[in-house]
Amino acid sequence: MKKYRHIYSLTLADIDPGKQMTPGAVLCYFQDTIARFLSEFRVGAFDLMEEGITWMICEFHSHFERLPYWPGTARVEVFVSELSSVKVFVDFLMRDDCGTVFARGSSTWLMVDVQSRKMLPCHSVPRFTALYDEQNRVPHERYDFRSFNAEEAISSSYHTIAASETDFNGHMSNRDYVKLALGIIRPLAGPYRRIRELHAKFLQECHTGETLHCLCQQQDGRICAVLLRPDKRPVCQITTEW
Repeated sequence: MKKYRHIYSLTLADIDPGKQMTPGAVLCYFQDTIARFLSEFRVGAFDLMEEGITWMICEFHSHFERLPYWPGTARVEVFVSELSSVKVFVDFLMRDDCGTVFARGSSTWLMVDVQSRKMLPCHSVPRFTALYDEQNRVPHERYDFRSFNAEEAISSSYHTIAASETDFNGHMSNRDYVKLALGIIRPLAGPYRRIRELHAKFLQECHTGETLHCLCQQQDGRICAVLLRPDKRPVCQITTEW
């Protein structure tokens, strides 16, 4: 299957006070493009829900160059880059108005049963695997998320999940996890540093009304954050390099 492309015009919701596109907007456009791609072939989340199946993102990795400014465009390209027995890897890149790549990366997804939340073989839906083109294959290495010691946190806050932060499936959007984590990471990076990498691992589901404990620390030049449920279980872990 050929790579799928879509063009977005930046909106005011996608930019920081300096009119520059935010890393969170990169994740948002990336996921919207995947949704459009899969929906064209009836394997998007809304389509699979009718069969008792849904998609779950478990990792997202992005490398940034200079992010574009408003008003501009983000020209997004996505493709299925690797399949294992249960994991689906989707890669992406984004170009600005001049065709220069300003963000690229990969993501890992699972196909799960809606009721039991058990993983399903991605090959169980043939119309999805038909989208994979071996010529687009990109081998992926495991990213090393280092262990997070809460006692070494240098910044801490609490956040209660609002209804506006949940997806159609009823749990907090991974885009809002990243937005929340970057909210405590950015002040530590300082006003003049530019983000170069962002790596996210999504571990648990949370719902409206639950309160997350947000912790941040520095690890060998990286700035990392972890979001914890009240029972101390990690929900999401974010690592950034600036």
